[in-house]
Amino acid sequence: MFLYLIYNLASYLLKNVVPEKIKMKKNIIISAILIASSIITLDSCKKKEEADSESQSVVDNAICEQQFMAITPVVNEKGINQAGIKKVNSCGTWIILGALGNATITPSANDTIDSNADGFYDNGPVTFQFDYGTGCLSFDGVSYKTGAINITTAKRWRAYNNTVTIDLLNYKVNNVTYSGQMRISKPDSVTFTMEVINGHCTDGNWNIDYACSKTVKQIAGFNTKTDESDDVISIEGNSSGVNREGRSFSTSITSPLIKKSSCKWITSGTLDLTPSGFKARTVDYGAGGCDDDATYTVNGQTISFKLK
Repeated sequence: MFLYLIYNLASYLLKNVVPEKIKMKKNIIISAILIASSIITLDSCKKKEEADSESQSVVDNAICEQQFMAITPVVNEKGINQAGIKKVNSCGTWIILGALGNATITPSANDTIDSNADGFYDNGPVTFQFDYGTGCLSFDGVSYKTGAINITTAKRWRAYNNTVTIDLLNYKVNNVTYSGQMRISKPDSVTFTMEVINGHCTDGNWNIDYACSKTVKQIAGFNTKTDESDDVISIEGNSSGVNREGRSFSTSITSPLIKKSSCKWITSGTLDLTPSGFKARTVDYGAGGCDDDATYTVNGQTISFKLK
């Protein structure tokens, strides 16, 4: 319709306004305008179609985000207390690996002693390990975990503004392996700031790079210190990565994401995700139900996808 109107207008000007001796020159100009308009129109349609169809970044961000965010409350719930380690009978086993840089010390509860009350372990920093062994089923009933998580800290877990380093060792949830380092700090009793550094997610056939800076707040389950199953966290912040197709992306959370320990998936919240070369799209994780259904909206179109 746009090209048709331009053509009719040009024809009218040639017949009624433009003198004969310059009609040839005007015809050339009008032809150039029509060609340029066609290119612009076709290119615009192509870009819109590509923006609407790019969904891999949305899916791959969700795959990494859900499991990296789930690690923090697990470490917190079973984490380091005044006596050293919480003894909780559940999926996985806590082990004291001992103080860093001191091979003469046999790993034991003595590594967690603070005899001069300066807030630091006498033999610290101390590394603990949460070992899932050959595998066990998590509280959500669908996440089968193997591998180990190493937690290194100079202070007791209750200490505020203390950086705790988490390293993932052959850590696998179902058929996906997660690797990288996490750094977390507690500004208060229920809030963590966290970074994922050099995060990587793979099932052996595809690979996703992931990094983030987030604020994670426990909003339920903090009164049951030895029970992980009722924990609920809210997540704010941003992330970036490279999807399995080699396309980079970035995200910014616009409404806190909600992750329950009893559910494998993020259950609600929204974020804006921008794949390289495409327009931002808004991802909506739902209204709170435990399922793998979510949507993203771009250019006025809303498209459903699965969180896996």
